[in-house]
Amino acid sequence: MDERTAFMELSALLTGVYRIVNDPEDKQLNQSTADEYLRRLTGEFPGPLPKLLGAYQRLSSIVPKPAIDDVLLGKLKAEPEFADPDVLFVAKQIVNIWYFSQFNTASGSTVDGGFYERGLVWSIIKAHPTGYSDQPFGYWTKKP
Repeated sequence: MDERTAFMELSALLTGVYRIVNDPEDKQLNQSTADEYLRRLTGEFPGPLPKLLGAYQRLSSIVPKPAIDDVLLGKLKAEPEFADPDVLFVAKQIVNIWYFSQFNTASGSTVDGGFYERGLVWSIIKAHPTGYSDQPFGYWTKKP
């Protein structure tokens, strides 16, 4: 399994938003986002992120391939790597970057993920990103 696929599947598992990998349209849309998020997180967490990805790849490589669900998440949490506070912190930052397009560094500063308008939070709360719209100017003057 290539690194992007592992990262996307791990992201779906941690966020609980399985359409990232299950819906072909969403998967294709999210591949470029995943590449950038993986690049940024790898740069910030060069030690713990590969450990977390390795643990996921080990669990997901069995045949038949396990479903991305709560059972697999429970198995991942039981892996020895997940007991490492640094790995657990990275898992939380994967969730942050997908939902809010930002993550925290180990020192506590916040880093922009670069895709604010693609944050998973917007579809969940059924809103568009604050200060962003793909509608033409003045769309708000007409009733939906």
